[in-house]
Amino acid sequence: MTTQQNQENNQLVEIKNLISDRFNQLERRIDESTAELKQDIIETKAELKQKITEVKGDIKAVHVEIKGLEKRLSMVETSVAKIPEITEKFGELKNWRQIALVVTAGVISAFLGWMARSGRV
Repeated sequence: MTTQQNQENNQLVEIKNLISDRFNQLERRIDESTAELKQDIIETKAELKQKITEVKGDIKAVHVEIKGLEKRLSMVETSVAKIPEITEKFGELKNWRQIALVVTAGVISAFLGWMARSGRV
């Protein structure tokens, strides 16, 4: 029986060594995977920081454009506020047309009178 026990012990030692080797391989793979994951995390973090910086720059550019648009909008608002004044003045121009017609007729008649007098002299 001792030989049988020795064989069993040898088999148990082999199994123990096999299990130990497998655990060692598993630990190495876990360590390698962990190192790869850490490297991937570091690279992803750097990419995210770069993209965040780009987005911040884009946001600043958009703010500048919005400020320009706000200035233009305030100018348009000022112009739109003046429309009632302009329409009122345009209404007054109807009278000015009549006045301009009378003044033009007067200037033409004065010119014709001057021409007629200069011809007699």
